[in-house]
Amino acid sequence: MINVVTTGLVCSVAASLCAAGGQTERLYYDAVEAGGTLVGGVIEVPMVAHEHRHLGGRAVSTQIWGSGPSSNRVDLVVVGDGYIADELGLYATHASDVVGALFGIEPLATYGPCFLAHRVDVISNESGVDNDPTDGIDRDTAMDMGFFCYGIERLLCVNVSKAVGFAGAAPQQEQIIAIANSTKYGGAGYASSNLGTVSGGNGSAFDVAIHEFGHSMADLADEYHYGDGATYTGGETGAVNTSILTEAEMAASGTKWSEWLGENQPAWDGLVSTYEGAAYHEYGIYRPSNNSMMRSLARPFNLIAAEAFILEIYATIDPLDDHSPTDDPLNGDEVLYVDPIDLTGHALSVQWSIDGVPIPGATGATLDLSSVDLLGAIEVSVRVVDETPWVRDEAARASLMSRDLAWTIDLPCAGDLDGNGAVTVNDVLIVVGSFGQVGGAGDADGNGVVNANDLLVVLGGWGACP
Repeated sequence: MINVVTTGLVCSVAASLCAAGGQTERLYYDAVEAGGTLVGGVIEVPMVAHEHRHLGGRAVSTQIWGSGPSSNRVDLVVVGDGYIADELGLYATHASDVVGALFGIEPLATYGPCFLAHRVDVISNESGVDNDPTDGIDRDTAMDMGFFCYGIERLLCVNVSKAVGFAGAAPQQEQIIAIANSTKYGGAGYASSNLGTVSGGNGSAFDVAIHEFGHSMADLADEYHYGDGATYTGGETGAVNTSILTEAEMAASGTKWSEWLGENQPAWDGLVSTYEGAAYHEYGIYRPSNNSMMRSLARPFNLIAAEAFILEIYATIDPLDDHSPTDDPLNGDEVLYVDPIDLTGHALSVQWSIDGVPIPGATGATLDLSSVDLLGAIEVSVRVVDETPWVRDEAARASLMSRDLAWTIDLPCAGDLDGNGAVTVNDVLIVVGSFGQVGGAGDADGNGVVNANDLLVVLGGWGACP
């Protein structure tokens, strides 16, 4: 078993930064015991400045997942270390397998269309990574990946600055996975840098990648402990999936996962409650479910983790990929459209309204204005919302997962045939003067013939136009 490393600052690599009180980030590491239970810890390490120059000129980027505009997707970039030129095929397999595993587990399976993934082919001078299989082995690789990081065997570190630099070969980057050319078990989650590491050839690589993604993207804490009697004595945690509150205290306070208490769904690790033991301590701190992916490999995420992922996704993307322009007033003959992002398994809800009143049945992606009554109306609007039951934070749903659009209506004034802004006797004379004509100037109802109906339109709109 790995002995947990406390969250005290580690300054062995960048002493000058530590001495200066520089920024740090949480670095998670995990190992697996028999039966799949995880052990590991978290340390605070100096946060290294990312490369200001992209190293993409030394690497090639290939899109391997998703579709749609990069500007409205979570851009996941996979970079590989310790792969020589002849091993790029192996790396491509490792990258595809890891990405496929990520989007094979909920909620990432449903929200997979919100992502684009690019594989960046990085060529190293030597095959393999440092300290593999034992400490003291150095290899010349592009991103300096290696085990025994900070003296912890299974902690697989990477030069974050170089990883970010190589990821610059992709069009955009929000999340990075660095894959080591190794079969040795290991990984890491750099919470602040949105970066995770994994061994491409290890049998547990897929689950490790998923677990570390929970750290690096959703900012989830580990939910396991060591059974060594350790008691947590600190204040309330910042992670959404750990708390010092018992179930009764949480329900009374209305904080953390209080909205989920009592929910019992086997697909999401069963009953949501407060299970004692989490964040490397056996007592004094609680997790939301019995045995989720943040506690053991080959497990589902729990509902609290699912909500965290979804909100993090919507913090990056908009519910709409496209929509009709809202700049110009409507004249009543347009067909308005919205293009919600397409999820797997459920669609975003759409509701069109006139002056704030929902139009019955108008829940599709388009609205033909000629099919609705706009007389006297001021505004057409639409609301698009992701109504997934996997989110119960309604304030976050309103701010992140919804989109409201509105268009101003500027219809021609009925009966104002001379366009002077009022319906008067002059307009009556226009109807009379072209009475019976096809397409005459007095065709107030637009049916192609000037007749008594046009005279009624003029009389009905008598006076100043609105």
